[in-house]
Amino acid sequence: MRVPEVTSPDCECSEGVMTVEHVLMKYLKWSAEREELITPLRMTSIKKVLTSKEGGRAAIKMIQRTKILDQFKALVEQKEGRTAESRKEENEKSEEEIE
Repeated sequence: MRVPEVTSPDCECSEGVMTVEHVLMKYLKWSAEREELITPLRMTSIKKVLTSKEGGRAAIKMIQRTKILDQFKALVEQKEGRTAESRKEENEKSEEEIE
């Protein structure tokens, strides 16, 4: 099953493939989020970011703020019969749990 609106694995910035490392550590569009959330941790390795408690929290917050996973929501909602309203409630609850 295809994800709506995703036609290529390449990033829109033309600087690489849309990998977790590219999105969290290199993608220029989200440099402000990275500077706020990941840079203060002084971690330059994606492995260190994703295997530490602080890094994991920072990565989750960055993903939520950038809404990079929004492209998958239509597919999930269709399969599960969820509505936009229920998704909004879930997002609010998730953000509270992370903090």
